[in-house]
Amino acid sequence: MLISELLDRASIELTDTQRISWGLTDLIAYYNSAISAIASARPDIFIKTQAFACAAGTSQSTPTGAIKLIDVERNTLTGLPISHVSRATIESADPDWTASTGKERAVHYIHEPTNAKTFWLYPGVKAGMSVDLVLSILPTPATKAMVDAGEAVQVDDQYVTPCLDWILYRAFMRDADITANANRGQLHLQSFTQAISTTAETDSAMMAIRDSQSSAKGAPQ
Repeated sequence: MLISELLDRASIELTDTQRISWGLTDLIAYYNSAISAIASARPDIFIKTQAFACAAGTSQSTPTGAIKLIDVERNTLTGLPISHVSRATIESADPDWTASTGKERAVHYIHEPTNAKTFWLYPGVKAGMSVDLVLSILPTPATKAMVDAGEAVQVDDQYVTPCLDWILYRAFMRDADITANANRGQLHLQSFTQAISTTAETDSAMMAIRDSQSSAKGAPQ
């Protein structure tokens, strides 16, 4: 589906096909908000692997636009893997590890949920050394030019309806002082939340089935 088609559906639902109350600029803003909301709830559907040029030393900042760091996979040049370890593990082996720098490859990485935008490499690397990051990346915000050019919606088809629900939620809540609009907005928010929760539960169930089947087959002979 095209973004323009989704926004047309929103205008129909709002009984505002002439876009008098909610202009195209408003709808595009609500669409971008919908993508952000979906990404926050399901960062796994926006995963990409990309090379990352490191800063000198151990402390690294995730790239702009990254929602979440999933993994530091490998050293780009050599392909050698990088394993995740705890800070305590590194500190017990090398208390001065944060001061290390200049290495050609990383062996381990540390990432803590309490500091989501930062990760650490061990040993510390030289500036420009590249590692492959697995990231959840927020898509580029849609613009009027993208809509006019016929760009596709930035989520899979199964998320189009939740995306529409979020757009309608934001549109109706703009006039939340009108009780009917506030109620309709909340209904669309509930539909969005339920749909996102259902897809997450379905994906988890499918992964559990896959893992159980793999275990039942046993290791390759």
